[in-house]
Amino acid sequence: MRSFRPDVILVEQGAKSLAHAQSIFINQFFGLKSKNLFFTWWNLPYDLKFPVSWLEGYNLRHTQGLIVGNQDGLDILREHGYTGLATIMPQLGVDETLFCPQAQPTLRAELGITPDEFVVGFVPEKGILTLTQALSELKERSWKLILLGRGEQESVLREKAAEWGISDRVIIINSVPHDQVYRYINVMNTLVLPSETLYSQTTLTAKGWKEQFGHVLIEAMACKVPLIGSDSGEIPHVIKDTGLIFPEGNVSALKDCLMKLMDYPDLAQELGQKGYDRALKHYTNQALAQALLNFFRQVLAS
Repeated sequence: MRSFRPDVILVEQGAKSLAHAQSIFINQFFGLKSKNLFFTWWNLPYDLKFPVSWLEGYNLRHTQGLIVGNQDGLDILREHGYTGLATIMPQLGVDETLFCPQAQPTLRAELGITPDEFVVGFVPEKGILTLTQALSELKERSWKLILLGRGEQESVLREKAAEWGISDRVIIINSVPHDQVYRYINVMNTLVLPSETLYSQTTLTAKGWKEQFGHVLIEAMACKVPLIGSDSGEIPHVIKDTGLIFPEGNVSALKDCLMKLMDYPDLAQELGQKGYDRALKHYTNQALAQALLNFFRQVLAS
C-alpha cells in the first residue's frame, strides 16, 4: 500500500471489521492520504458492547465513503453515528446478454406446461408456504408453480401441496446451473419473492434474516418478467413501481397480486417493460461499475 499509494481503499468487511481498522491505521501511519471506504450487507438492528462498540465507532469516524447493499443497512449505520457520504448498490449486477427476453417453447413442453397455463416462478427462500397457500386458493385458475432449487422446506411443501390438492401443479427443479437460470425465468409469467423477516432480538449475536437485496429480482427484470415481492427488507426498493408489493406473510394480499397479473395481461406487460428498463439502467454490471466509479470521484472530491 505504501508503494502503490491508492486513492481509495475499499474494504468489504463491514462496520465492525478489524481489517477496516487496520487499513485506516496503515493509511494514517504511512501518510497515504487515501480515502477509507467499506461495503456492508448487514441490515438487522443490533447493539454493541465494548470493545466492539469502540471498534465500530473508530471505523465510522474514519470512513469517508460508505457503500451499502440496502436502505436498511444505511439507516442503521446512520443511527450508529455515521455522517459521511454513502450510496446504495449491490456488489454484482446482472448480465443482460444472458438474462434477456427469450421465448422457451421447448422448455415449456419439457416441463409439461400448456400454452394457456399461468406460470409462477419461485427461487427457494423464505415464504414458500405463503405463496403455495395463496395459489391453492386459486385452484379454479389454470396455473403451474416452478421452484428453482431445493429448499429446506421441501418436505413440508410437498405435504401441504398434497393436503391442498395441488401437487400436480408444483414443479420442483432440483438444481439449475446459473447460466441456465434465464431459460426457466423466461418460462414464467411472474416471479414471486415472498421473503419473510426472521429475528427476535437486537444483539450482535442475534440470529435473524431480512431480505438484503434479492438478486433474482434483477435477473427477472432483465427478462421482462413482472415481479411480485413482499415488503421484507430491500425488495420494495429494488422493485419500486416495476412490480407489485404485498405485506410479508399476507396470503390474501399475495393472492390479490397474483389475480391482478392473471386477469390483466396488459398490466403484466407494462410492469415487465418497466422492470426491464430499470434493470438496464441501474443493475447491469456496467451500470453498477459506472455508479461505483462516480461515487469514488464524489468521495475524492469531498
